[in-house]
Amino acid sequence: MLDRHETEHIKVVRLKKGDMIKATDGKGTLYTCVLNEIKKDRSTATIKESKRIEEIPAEAEHTLCIASQGWGRLRWIVEKSVELGVDRLIIYKSVRSRSYKDKYNKVQLIVRDSAKQCERYAFPEVLFFEDFSFLSILKGNTVVLHKSGRPAELKDFKGRVNLIVGPEGDFTQEEADMLAENGTPISFGRKILRFETAAILSVGLVAFLNGKI
Repeated sequence: MLDRHETEHIKVVRLKKGDMIKATDGKGTLYTCVLNEIKKDRSTATIKESKRIEEIPAEAEHTLCIASQGWGRLRWIVEKSVELGVDRLIIYKSVRSRSYKDKYNKVQLIVRDSAKQCERYAFPEVLFFEDFSFLSILKGNTVVLHKSGRPAELKDFKGRVNLIVGPEGDFTQEEADMLAENGTPISFGRKILRFETAAILSVGLVAFLNGKI
């Protein structure tokens, strides 16, 4: 069964009954299917073949933790980070950002569409937090992107790593101090980057250095 969102896409690309399509459960399995029917708000297809697609092993998993005031920028980061192979997205609320827990379904649709775009069959986990309690679930090396940190090194982005990015208005001093106790603050250099620029630069480094793209 293909839901309304997928059915609309099928109509846009002008597929018809009997056409072969690719589908996934978002957990790493690729299905080759044939379309049976296309209706107004749903479609059906028959699975002809399935294949397990192996993802990067656990030692190279990485998490992106982001806070944002503007939905447009957050949406863009989610889209690009999925394409670059992020394994887990944590969207948290800081003093200078807003809560996005009401956007859960919209974020999941962005994840789905972005994964389809790059033919990714294991979707990242998406979690929402109203504070910094997410720190307790992070495992591995934790990097905090902040202008006060030491210069970044390539080794900071290898292996299992958690990337924490602040909101447009930066962390408060209290938040920055707390994060320094739970991770390693690093800086990309002299220029002050927008938070989404720093996020994608760091995700890109992790993706490239760990063979995730």
